[in-house]
Amino acid sequence: MVKLYLLRFILMFRRRGIIVMAILALCCLNACENSDLIKTDHTAYVDSIREQAKRIMDKGENKKALAFFDSAYQVISNPGIGDEVRKLSFKGQDYFPKTGDNYKGIVQLDSIFFLLSTEELRKKYIREYSTALFQKGDLLFKIKRYSDAYQFYYRGKLIAQTIMDPCAVSEYTYRLGMVSYKQSKYSEAVNNFRQCFEDAAFCIHDFRNLAFRQELLANIALSYSKYNMTDSSLFYSNKALVFLNEEGKKFPERKDYIKMAEAVIYGNQAGEYYKKGDTLAAENLLKKSIATNRNKGFDIADSQVSMVKLGELYIEKRRLEDSHEIAAQLKSSLDSNYNLYAEIGLNKLNWKYYDKTGETEKAYVSLQHYMFLKDSLDRENKNLVTADVDREFQSLEQQYNYSLLSKENDLKKNYLYVTLLFSLMAIAILLLLFQNWKSSKLNVSALTNLNKQITFQNKQLEQTLDDLRQSNKDKDRILKVVAHDLRNPLGAISSIASLLLEEVDFSQEHMEFARLMKTSSLHSMEMINDLLAANFNYRPEEMKKDVVDMRMLLRECIEQLKFKADEKDQKIKLEITADIVVLADKEKIWRVLSNLIVNAIKFSPSGSVIDVKLIERNQKMELSIKDQGIGIPDELKDKIFDAFTDAKRKGTSGEQPFGLGLSISKQIIEAHGGKIWFDSIVNKGTTFYLELPAAKEKSAFAMSPTLTD
Repeated sequence: MVKLYLLRFILMFRRRGIIVMAILALCCLNACENSDLIKTDHTAYVDSIREQAKRIMDKGENKKALAFFDSAYQVISNPGIGDEVRKLSFKGQDYFPKTGDNYKGIVQLDSIFFLLSTEELRKKYIREYSTALFQKGDLLFKIKRYSDAYQFYYRGKLIAQTIMDPCAVSEYTYRLGMVSYKQSKYSEAVNNFRQCFEDAAFCIHDFRNLAFRQELLANIALSYSKYNMTDSSLFYSNKALVFLNEEGKKFPERKDYIKMAEAVIYGNQAGEYYKKGDTLAAENLLKKSIATNRNKGFDIADSQVSMVKLGELYIEKRRLEDSHEIAAQLKSSLDSNYNLYAEIGLNKLNWKYYDKTGETEKAYVSLQHYMFLKDSLDRENKNLVTADVDREFQSLEQQYNYSLLSKENDLKKNYLYVTLLFSLMAIAILLLLFQNWKSSKLNVSALTNLNKQITFQNKQLEQTLDDLRQSNKDKDRILKVVAHDLRNPLGAISSIASLLLEEVDFSQEHMEFARLMKTSSLHSMEMINDLLAANFNYRPEEMKKDVVDMRMLLRECIEQLKFKADEKDQKIKLEITADIVVLADKEKIWRVLSNLIVNAIKFSPSGSVIDVKLIERNQKMELSIKDQGIGIPDELKDKIFDAFTDAKRKGTSGEQPFGLGLSISKQIIEAHGGKIWFDSIVNKGTTFYLELPAAKEKSAFAMSPTLTD
C-alpha cells in the first residue's frame, strides 16, 4: 500500500529532483521489507500462548482469553511475519467464531492474505497460507455463502497438493467430509473422514492433532449411525474412546477436554444402544454424558441435545414425570445458553408429553412451535442440501485449467517474441563479426609486435623470479647460521645467571637483575629454537625414531619446567594411568611437550593448577594438558596452529608470545602419524590433547597408575 502511494507521488511530481528522491524512498522501503523477511519467528511461544488462550475459551471466558493472548503477545519485542500470521489466525479461527462474530473473523483472515501478499512470503509461509484459505472457507460456509466457501476450499486444495503435504491435504478432505455429512451423503462422508484420519497422522502430534483425530473417529461413527449401520457406528465410537484414553495420557493438563469429548461420544453411543433395544444402557450413557457436559466450560450444547434424547427415551418408556422434569432442566439451560437444535427438541418433547397427558391445547402449541422452528431450519439448509458439490468443484477445476491454458498461451507468445528478437540480434551480430573481421586484418601486425614484447618481458620476469628464489634461499641460510651461532652465547648467559642466583649472595635489586637476565636469555633461546624449527618442514622419514617411555619423558619435562611454574606459584599435577611407550623422535616429542606445558604456565593465573594426564585408549597414547587460564576466543581458534600467526597474546604475567610453538608442535605430531587438538572456554581454561600410536614394545618395568604434584 505504501509503495502505491510513492508511485503516485512520482507521477504527480515529474521534476527530475523530486523523482529521484521518491525513487530513493521506494528503495528504502524495499530494504525495510526485505529486513522483515529475516525477522525471527517465535513459533513455539505463540503456539503455546494460543493453546492457553483456547483453554480459557473452553471455560466460556472468551474476553479473558483474548486479553491474555494480547498481553502475552506484547512480550515479543520484534515479532516476525509468522508470529503476526499466527496472531491473526487465532482471532480469525478461534476467537471471533467462538463469540459468533464470523464477519470479524473473516476480516482477520483477510489480513493474513494482505500480510502474505508477495510471492516470496507466500512461499515461505505456504502452510500457514493454505490453512488460512481453509479457515476463511469455513467462515463463509457458516454465513451460508457456500459457493464462495467452495472456492476457498479449492484454492487450499491446490496448494496442499502442490507442496505434497498429507497434513495439509487432510484439511481439505475434512471439509469435504463435513459438507457430505450435512448433505446427508453419509457414505461419502465416511470415506472422506477415513482418508482425513490417515492424512492427519502425518501432522505434528500435538494436542490439536489429538482433538482433530478423535473428532474424525467420532464423525465416522455418526455417519454410520445416520447410515443405519449400528455395529459399525459403535465400533468407531469405541475406537474414539480408546484413542482418547491412550493419547490423552500425554496431555494431563487437558483432562477436562478429554472428559468433555468422552461425554459427547457417550451421548452418540446412547442412540445406537437405543436402536438395538438396550434402553437401560442408553439411559445410563445419556445421564453420564449430561452430568459431564452441563458443567461450565464443557460442551453445554451437547448436554442439551442429550437431554432431548433422554426426554424422548422417558416418553417412549411412559416415564412422563421424568420426561417433564428433564424438559424443565433443558428449558432452564436454554435460558442461559441458547441452542436452536435443542429448542426444536424441547418443543417436540413438550408436544409428545402433553399429548400423552391429554393436555391437547398445550400439545398443539408445542407442535406449532416445533413445526415453525424446524421449517425455518430446513429453509436455511435448503441451499446446502440441494447444492451439487461435485459440480461446483468440477466448475472450479475447469476455470483453473482454463487459466493455466491462458497463461501457457501467453507464455508461448512471449517465447515467439523472444525467438524473433534473438534472430534479429543474431543477424546484427553476424554483420558486426564481418565488419570486425575486415578491421582485424589491420591489427594483426600490431598484435604480432605486441606478442614479441610480451614474450621478452616474460623472460625477464622469469629471470627476476629465479633471482628472488635464490635470494630467499640465501636469506634462510643466513638466518639459520645467525640463529645457530646466537644459541651458544645465550645459553652461556642463562647458565651464568643460574649460577649467580644459586651461589652468590646478592642484594634484592641485583637478584632481580639476575632473574631478569636469566628470563630474557631463556626467552631468546626459545625464539631462536622456534626460528630454526620454522624453516623446516617436518617429514616422517626425517624423524629419528626410537622407543620412548612417555612416562619418563613426561616426568623429566615437567621437572625441568617446574621452576617456571614456581615463579607464578602454580602447581603441575601429573596423572599417569598406563605404562605407554611410543616409537618417536625423543627430542622432537620433548619439544612438543615443553611447548604445551610452557603455554599452560604462560596463560594461567598465579596460584592455579595445571593438570597433565597420560592414558592409553584403543592402543594409542592420549595426553591431555589442562590449564585454568584465559582460554582461546572463537575468532582465534582457527589461527593458532598457523606459522607466524597474528593470533598472539601476552601471558597472564606479561610473557611475550612468539607465535611459532603450536605450529611446530602440530608439524611434529603429524609427522609421527598422530594428531593434536584442543577444547577451550574463554576465561575458564584450555585443554590440549595429543594422540600418538602406542608402540608394541613395553618398557622393561611394570608400573601402577600414579598421581604426582
